[in-house]
Amino acid sequence: MPNDSAPLHLTPATKIGDLIAAYPFLIEELGNFNPHFQALRDPMMRQMMASVATLEMAAMRGEVAVEKMTQFIAGAIQKHTGKVIMLDQPALEGVSQTRLEAFRSIMVKLHAGGDLATAQREFADVVRQSLPGEIAEMEQHLIREGIPVSEIKKMCDVHLQVVTPSLQKTDIAVPSGHPVHSFVSENRLIELTVSHLRSVLSANQGRPSPESNAEAWRELETYLEKLAEIDKHYLRKEHQLFSHLERYGFTGASAVMWATHDDIRAQLKDAREAVAKKDADFVAANLPSLLSSVSSMVQKEESILLPTSLRLLKDEDWITIKRAEQEIGYMQSFVPGTDWEHARSSLKTPTAAGDGILNMNVGGLTLEQVNLLLTHLPVELSFVDETDTVRFYSNQPHKIFARTPDAIGRRVQNCHPPKSVHLVNQILSDFRRGKRDVAEFWIPFGEMFVHIRYFAIRDASGTYRGSLEVVQDVSKIRALEGERRLLQEESK
Repeated sequence: MPNDSAPLHLTPATKIGDLIAAYPFLIEELGNFNPHFQALRDPMMRQMMASVATLEMAAMRGEVAVEKMTQFIAGAIQKHTGKVIMLDQPALEGVSQTRLEAFRSIMVKLHAGGDLATAQREFADVVRQSLPGEIAEMEQHLIREGIPVSEIKKMCDVHLQVVTPSLQKTDIAVPSGHPVHSFVSENRLIELTVSHLRSVLSANQGRPSPESNAEAWRELETYLEKLAEIDKHYLRKEHQLFSHLERYGFTGASAVMWATHDDIRAQLKDAREAVAKKDADFVAANLPSLLSSVSSMVQKEESILLPTSLRLLKDEDWITIKRAEQEIGYMQSFVPGTDWEHARSSLKTPTAAGDGILNMNVGGLTLEQVNLLLTHLPVELSFVDETDTVRFYSNQPHKIFARTPDAIGRRVQNCHPPKSVHLVNQILSDFRRGKRDVAEFWIPFGEMFVHIRYFAIRDASGTYRGSLEVVQDVSKIRALEGERRLLQEESK
């Protein structure tokens, strides 16, 4: 029977441990609901997981929508006890529920094979001035219902065809130097580059050839190289802007957008390789699609993402983003403005560490020495605690993978592209269950060969306390031959 302190209201922050203590039958019910939660039947695993895991964390690990999980739990409690549990179902602020439902109906019919022209007419009737916020909230709402991000992205690709005739860029008035101004200014560079590439295609009847027009082929190579700088634009969105939006509950649209970024990156990589190989057939068949994807992303940023960000984020969020922008950098030839002086003047210089000694297992170090040691290691370190929250990374001057202070306090799953989240969850699940202690991968990355290792961190009692990521460029190590026993000058 439930105790008197049993939770009467479920939210994503409700602890699994509190629920199980109040309603022990949930151990069996949750195991039947999702195979991932069968681990709760093991007392040791239950103690490790339930004491820190919230419903949101558990749902993410089980790859199920938190709303679906809370509804199941509420139903199970009512079935066993007759008690009605209140669910946390926040309304979508600033959005007409009537238009939202109409929008959802159009998208669902379209996704099921409905007529595009009909959908465009219906869409024009129900959304006009408030379109930007409603599209973003629509994606958020569908993900809350349990539709996978990959499916939303497919639907988004289709519904963008629907909304484009009505979609208008919003006039974004922010001073130069503001992070949003930087995004918009880079978009003008992106559009200019796309325009040049389209001109080359048009001037060559959509099929440039290295044999018939070597100059046009060189232009393709030059402007595709310029377009590759878009990666910095996307990285700042993924690791900074999305991080802050998550803190206001805005996760759905950013997850969909990140998946689209990865598609564009893959298309761009293939196009550049085709130009290098002088594969005119591939370029003619695939470059127009790439340029269309890039243009659509610019449109969606300026009509949906950036206006929503300006509405949700506070001054202190923008100041934090501004302070870390240089960690990733900007597109080539873009220099941020300096008119946003109030932000620059508000930036706080980190306080110097004190000279107190930290007693280690062996010896002791000052905070300054710890920081120096970690930033001079030949590997990059990141630590994620037992709640899957990023707590630390070693801030080397030249990092292999983009990282900014915005990652601190962020769920580690949200720091990875949607296509790899299932792998992150698998590693963390295996660590928690004691199934493995190490997971390692190695990949070519530009001119580097990168070795990536994850280590389960356990305390003296064997309780899982988090995971450590170790990243290293091992290109030079792999190339070592013979032996060296004397000190020699390093070749430049």
